[in-house]
Amino acid sequence: MKIEKKDEQIKYLREAILCITIATVIGLIVYQIFLYFKIAIFGWNLGLIFAPLIAGYTETILARKMIGESIGAISAFILFAYTTFYSFILKNTALGLNIITIVSIIVILQAAFPTLINYLIIRIGLGTLLYLIGIFKKITGYIYNKIKSFIYKYILKKPVKPKIIEKYEFDEMKSNETINSLNFYFITSTDVLDKNVTNLGQFNSTAIVEKATIKTPPEHDEFEQETLYKLKKGKDECLIKLVNKIKAAGGNGIIGLDIQYSSIGISGDNYQVTALGMGIYLK
Repeated sequence: MKIEKKDEQIKYLREAILCITIATVIGLIVYQIFLYFKIAIFGWNLGLIFAPLIAGYTETILARKMIGESIGAISAFILFAYTTFYSFILKNTALGLNIITIVSIIVILQAAFPTLINYLIIRIGLGTLLYLIGIFKKITGYIYNKIKSFIYKYILKKPVKPKIIEKYEFDEMKSNETINSLNFYFITSTDVLDKNVTNLGQFNSTAIVEKATIKTPPEHDEFEQETLYKLKKGKDECLIKLVNKIKAAGGNGIIGLDIQYSSIGISGDNYQVTALGMGIYLK
């Protein structure tokens, strides 16, 4: 078993070296073609980028066919080292670090470690950019609000109008009027004095409310306002459902009314509003 394993390792190593060698040769040929035809932009030969990229791509294709897996685009590193030495040290020692070398490094790393580089660029890089944009927006928003407050207070001499999110605006007065018109008694206490009460049993109702959308960058005031609107709307919907249930059972009120809010879902994507209490008929 050890001999077979050793033979497999030698075979794997030979095939890997062959893939790297072929890809490196192809990369060198590509680089020489770019040099010969002087394929460049603003004086920078594009072979610096395309030679390592083609070498890494060729090696990956060969390795997958011969070995069955990628071996890390080693030829791309070899081509990068060669092109860097040839262009920036041997031919022109004054160039140093520049945009071409930076792009070449990114291309090579992308070929060798695609998952890691994509994570760093997309998740960390983009996340950092959005975070900085969010800070900038907070600073400008703070300055804007201060200027606005000054104008309203000392020039217009009237209070600042609160910002209203029309999409999630909740008409609480209209909702209260609807609930008050139900001809129903809402009593949070269980003690009803001087009343003839018929107990109809426990009742409950629920309403599911989607959580507010978190903006990118975050807008905490809008998030809180949207959440408040949705919870108020869910609460009133829940009460109306409860009233309809109790009325259907011949009742006209509820005692010990309790309203509960909880987060539900695998990742807490929704709120659940629950209203419960003892349904009664008051004479």
